[in-house]
Amino acid sequence: MCNPNLQAIFSSINTYEEFVELKRDTTIFEQAVNLILESHNLKIKQLTLFSEGTNIVFAYDDTRVIKLFPPCHQKQFESDLIVLKHLQGKLSVATPNLEYFGEYLGWPYLIMSKLEGTLLETLWESLDHTNKSVILAELGALIKEVHSLSTKGLEAIDCHWEQFINKQITHCFETQRSTNLPNNLLEQIPIFLEGIESKLPQIKKPVLLTGEYTPMNFLVQQEHGIWHIKGLIDFGDAMLGLPEYDLLGPGAFLIQGDRELLHTFLIAYGYTPDQLTEDLSFNLFALMLLHQYSNLNVQIRIPGWQTLVTTLEELQQLVWDLT
Repeated sequence: MCNPNLQAIFSSINTYEEFVELKRDTTIFEQAVNLILESHNLKIKQLTLFSEGTNIVFAYDDTRVIKLFPPCHQKQFESDLIVLKHLQGKLSVATPNLEYFGEYLGWPYLIMSKLEGTLLETLWESLDHTNKSVILAELGALIKEVHSLSTKGLEAIDCHWEQFINKQITHCFETQRSTNLPNNLLEQIPIFLEGIESKLPQIKKPVLLTGEYTPMNFLVQQEHGIWHIKGLIDFGDAMLGLPEYDLLGPGAFLIQGDRELLHTFLIAYGYTPDQLTEDLSFNLFALMLLHQYSNLNVQIRIPGWQTLVTTLEELQQLVWDLT
């Protein structure tokens, strides 16, 4: 069903900035979502907008979720769709069941099952060290699970790693400057990047990268007083590439410079103690600088870290201390 008012509004959105401005009026998206659900003969009792995420996500009737993407996020939609189908029933934790997908007035959407659990982001800081260790061990094993899957049928999301990382190297200085990396660190980046291609690990076999294993993408549930990972969501940034790239989110957002938690996570992923070396620390730090969404002021969750380091080497040791 086409709503002329919505059609005029949706067709006027051509950039991400325009989309962000439109997001302030949630009633527009409620109207669109209701019409989409009606087109699938889905009756709605209640819509609840999720505040997290870059796209429009509603839960309805506490059983399903609808995710609406602006046209500028077409690639995110395609990635999410492909990976949702690919992961179905293959992991030890739940992923959403895809029920419907389509396009409304040029805006693609997904309708999927709603997973049970609590978003890890909402309680991570309140967890004790023991429970954090449990979750990071589970997370390391889960990432290894995903990386062990076949990538057959995922060619459409192959980032062509060598091209991707060379692009990230080329734009690294400008990216870090745009995120207001402290000047004393920013000035060191050109020298740090000299010959970096030869120092980074070479890709042998591309694996499925979800893009961001962050506390915003996990659902946890409590059993006998301990929280455990039970669900994995959001695959809009997924691609095929170097395995180590997927280790960055947990290191920055969750481990927060805790050497014991870092060892627990990496060993659960599959590293042996003798592989936890200075070279691995350097590789993870370099990839963190080169990540497509690198923003260290937001992602390094160590209070006041900007005042604790004066060199990139000190920052590496603060976040990725393995020795």
